[in-house]
Amino acid sequence: MMIGKIVASVVSTIKHPAYNKKPVYLVQPLDANLKPTGMAEVAVDYVSAGIGDLVLFGGAPGVAKEVFKLEMAPIRNLIIAIIDTIENEGKTVYTK
Repeated sequence: MMIGKIVASVVSTIKHPAYNKKPVYLVQPLDANLKPTGMAEVAVDYVSAGIGDLVLFGGAPGVAKEVFKLEMAPIRNLIIAIIDTIENEGKTVYTK
């Protein structure tokens, strides 16, 4: 799992049925000090997050298939939590 910030919506007129009625976002991975790291990744929202939210995202083989009860789920990352507070070494580094 990774910490990330939702930076944009992904819109597509043609998509795999597994994505129907599910918001898809670009999520910028962040380090423990909330600094960007790496390139933004596509993630399917499972918790009603929105642009600007700090989230916990990631996945493992078969997780999306299990969560969405789909036989074929070509989904690599799921947004699984909206972060309210982050503490690092006893100091609050983020509060929503």
